[in-house]
Amino acid sequence: MYDVVVVGAGPAGLTAVTNTSLRGLKSLVIEKQEIPGGLPRILYPDKIIRDHPGFPVGILGKELSRMLFMQAMNAGAEIRLGEEVLKVVKGQHELLEVRTVEDKYQAKRVIICTGIYDIPRKLEILEDYAGANVHYKIESPRIFEKKRVLIVGGGDHAFDTAVQLKDITEDIIVVVKDRYAKAKENTVKLAEELGIRVLYNTEIVRILEDRRGKLDRVQVADKETGGKEILTVDELFIAIGFKPTRRFLEDNSFELREKGAVKVQRNLQTNIKGVFAAGDVTGEVRVIATACAEGIVAAVHAFEEVKKPYWLR
Repeated sequence: MYDVVVVGAGPAGLTAVTNTSLRGLKSLVIEKQEIPGGLPRILYPDKIIRDHPGFPVGILGKELSRMLFMQAMNAGAEIRLGEEVLKVVKGQHELLEVRTVEDKYQAKRVIICTGIYDIPRKLEILEDYAGANVHYKIESPRIFEKKRVLIVGGGDHAFDTAVQLKDITEDIIVVVKDRYAKAKENTVKLAEELGIRVLYNTEIVRILEDRRGKLDRVQVADKETGGKEILTVDELFIAIGFKPTRRFLEDNSFELREKGAVKVQRNLQTNIKGVFAAGDVTGEVRVIATACAEGIVAAVHAFEEVKKPYWLR
């Protein structure tokens, strides 16, 4: 029996379980991955996160995840790793039952922090290519050392990665399909100041392989002029966003918004009584600081409902 079960051990989930634990609630966080930390740990562990409060020169994704995890453990939270949650159902005596592939857990309140994106979007032109030099996440920057790297994408992930890899690559180019990048303006300026070539309003129209069947060149085209250019590439990194993962949310009858995010009230409670949601899964501003803030808000409201009135034990 737990006061609170948190589903997902990313920034929102770890922050939520830290705050419920610090308030004296018996708290458990369940994570389907074998490691805690969410996207910063899994998808961009060596990326410098520059917009998180309290770190004036930035912090590596894996380091921020490690610190959030340590904080949760020091607060007294319990954690189950490598265990996927399948269902959240009403149990007996107004309790909730969290069912996983391995066990069942009783809870007075549940906080959903699963995130909404964990499947990288793939470039359609690469669907039939299975070479090892196409990447959708960076497990080690050393893979790109002294290589000619092409990055596809116009968001923060693309430009942050370009800046991160600049000093170790032989050459690096960013291809943006729109006229303007969606990344933070200062990061785009930094990339340009570092001499990173950025091709706007451009897309890949053809991939070319060597005799061994390995992609070694791509043909890009300007979407307005039609002008084409062939670029030599050793490694290709795709950073064009993620597909929403809706199966868990739909299977549990959560009310969703148009883009697949969970609809929540002002106190972050979902349409299911006693179940809150925080972080990217709510579909609002998707940055780590916001996810952590929502984790705190959900934790406080869950605490207030478990301890009514909250000053009584």
